[in-house]
Amino acid sequence: RRRREPPARHIKYQPMEKASKASEKTAPPVKRVWIVGGTHGNEANGVQLAKHLQRHPELYAHHSFEVNVLLSNVASIAKNSRYVEEDMNRCFYAKDLSDDSLVSLESKRAKEINAIVGPKGDSPAADLIIDLHNTTADTGHALLFSPRDELSAAIAARLMSIDSSVRVCHWNPNATDYPMLPSVGRHGMTFEVGAVAWGCVDAALYQQS
Repeated sequence: RRRREPPARHIKYQPMEKASKASEKTAPPVKRVWIVGGTHGNEANGVQLAKHLQRHPELYAHHSFEVNVLLSNVASIAKNSRYVEEDMNRCFYAKDLSDDSLVSLESKRAKEINAIVGPKGDSPAADLIIDLHNTTADTGHALLFSPRDELSAAIAARLMSIDSSVRVCHWNPNATDYPMLPSVGRHGMTFEVGAVAWGCVDAALYQQS
């Protein structure tokens, strides 16, 4: 069984300063939100939370924006494995989504997801994607997103005002594109939970999620 890749060395989990009022005021209206689970099929916290939301659409039926819930790597979910052929959360570079020569199971599924929640870089793309994960690392609840994503920063500031244990981890600030699923949306974040063993759900962390 393959082990999870360690985070890049330049990334450190850290508290985040409260988003500025100017940033909050300039954020465009949110119309389409996607919540995704199972990008890594053995990360059961995200898989089960997504399934719970699919079973209970009344939990988000009365918002002013559309909310959709998706199970992403269904083949790896069925196998209770991180992935089948390659890490699908590295398959969402714009250049790879348009490359028909990439034919792994995960690459094909990434293209399907891009067609559903995207297309990446185009105006029909989801306004916000929240990708549910968990890890064996002791991260607590960590939100991972681009340092240029003001909407995700505002959401993080709000969550941290409710729960001071919530952490923020920025993606590489020097990158112009990212390979992770949430990057398909105009805004997006990875919602990371740990420490949780692969294929298991920790009741307390699940409830907090």
